[in-house]
Parts: sequence; C-alpha cells; structure tokens
Amino acid sequence: MLVKPLHDKVLIAEGKKDTVTNSGIILDGRGLGNTTPGIVVAVGPDVQEVKEGDTVYLDWSKSSPINVDGAQRVIISESEIVAVFGE
Repeated sequence: MLVKPLHDKVLIAEGKKDTVTNSGIILDGRGLGNTTPGIVVAVGPDVQEVKEGDTVYLDWSKSSPINVDGAQRVIISESEIVAVFGE
C-alpha cells in the first residue's frame, strides 16, 4: 500500500534500538523517555529538513500510529522530530 503524507507530515518506521553498547553495557531503556530512533519512510510536500531513508529521533507520544501492510508505522509533524542522523 502506498502512503503519501500530506503537508509537513512524515511517515516513520521504528528503528532498531541498541540493547548493548560497544563496551558491553546493557541498556534497559529507562531514563530515555519516549525519544527513540526511527527511519523515515515517506515525507509530505512541505517537509524541509528530512528525506526518505534518514534515521531520526522523535517523541513517539506525539505521533499517530497507523498500520501499513501489517507493519506498525507512525505519522508525525516534521516539527516533532528532535534530530536527524546523517553523514
């Protein structure tokens, strides 16, 4: 199914969370709040700062969950994205 976000909306899939650091410390996720990584799947026409394939951090509690072809995704305003990881 093709999903095309409108205006400044971004479609995001949850990214993989690290559970162990490179030095072997086990992360339990406490203290990180709702800010976790995601992968940008699609962007609306008014989106300026992110593009498809970007890894981003966002507050998942401000997103609207949807189901796309059996996979959980979220739609969120671009302004709710906290950071973009890139080269």
